[in-house]
Amino acid sequence: MKQLRSFNRRSFPVILSVMAAGLLCLATACSKSDNDTPPPDDGNGSGNERYVLMTTSGPFGSSVEGGYFGTFDGLPSGNISNISKNSLQIAQAFGFRAYGSWFFNQYSTSGQEGLQKYTVSADGKISEAGFIPNAQPSYLVVDETHGFYLDPERGLLKIQTFNPNSMQRTGEIDLSSLKKDGIEYQVIGKHTLAAKEGKLYAGITYGTLAKQGYGDDVVDYVEFAVIDIASGKLEKTIKYDGLKNIGWGSSGNKMWTLGDDGALYFYATDLGNAFKSSSIIRIKKGETDFDHSWILKANDYQQKSTFATALVKDGKLYTEFASEPLAADFSNLQNIIWEYYVIDLATGERTKIKGMPKVFYAWGSNDAITEIDGKIYFWVSNPAEKYEGYYVLDKDDTAKPVFNVTDGGMIWGFVKLSGK
Repeated sequence: MKQLRSFNRRSFPVILSVMAAGLLCLATACSKSDNDTPPPDDGNGSGNERYVLMTTSGPFGSSVEGGYFGTFDGLPSGNISNISKNSLQIAQAFGFRAYGSWFFNQYSTSGQEGLQKYTVSADGKISEAGFIPNAQPSYLVVDETHGFYLDPERGLLKIQTFNPNSMQRTGEIDLSSLKKDGIEYQVIGKHTLAAKEGKLYAGITYGTLAKQGYGDDVVDYVEFAVIDIASGKLEKTIKYDGLKNIGWGSSGNKMWTLGDDGALYFYATDLGNAFKSSSIIRIKKGETDFDHSWILKANDYQQKSTFATALVKDGKLYTEFASEPLAADFSNLQNIIWEYYVIDLATGERTKIKGMPKVFYAWGSNDAITEIDGKIYFWVSNPAEKYEGYYVLDKDDTAKPVFNVTDGGMIWGFVKLSGK
């Protein structure tokens, strides 16, 4: 079990080749937070801002999986290094997330699987601040005292609860009443844990023992458990027909976003279904069921593409598309073929973001598209053009460069902390 979880999280290129051979198929204060509103910022980089950057030491897919967390006192600009006196070397780097003044990695500093919390001191030094072993990357921090995670060793149909402040497990929510007969592998919360308006939404996966819920869905619908956070009681389950595998619980990318319209937007990646129907669906503000009248289909814009990142602001959805059809054997998924677009939610019209090179797939990056102080930033990883940093949206759907990491490796995450 432990070895397989590690395989699915980190060795993505290996996964692709194995899958092609038919042996395996395949929740921020840094930006506009899904659970928390950052305090006002003076915006002058004078010590009242703190940013955290994750880089991986080797090219994605190499045997080098470690990297660095680096801190910056103010928004970086120009050419920068992520290796300094305030950097922390980590054994596993594949995206991370933040809440308030804390940030979290799905591995300990030394590489043990679980949920690692970090804090940053006034002088920019990073410190470990608690660790929960076996917690899966789909963890969710709702507020300073309420969090949720899946620990497969405690049960596939149980959601664990924890206190993010103390990083102590506080109990569990037993959802074994949802077990279906005849399903080889059933797990709740492995790929998606999300929350809004006092409700927890936990994705239910129906798969096989051989592949353990990674692209092996045996049903033609997605299903979530809806749980009241205050009482911890299961309220109901909800379904959306015709889709498979919401999210992909292997990295720091939670693969859902809370729009400024109050709706939760979920990404059906279709990684295990040859990209036949990758889509974004939602649960609207004030509702607890899927909005069956609305769906955004990747194939309506680009055949054989997939959704892995989005940001919803002012009636528009920002995302990325592959510039060519993705191969069923995943052979071009990692190529530099991705481009950013904005879609008008009222009309469905898509517009390309101009002024940027093509980029890497937003696989592990929860912050590939992120909002900081009201501005929208786009992650750009393009080794051929020697750019590893971020662009910011300017005017007329055009973006301009902000910073480029020249020392420290490939970026897998960038956040602005709040609550200093």
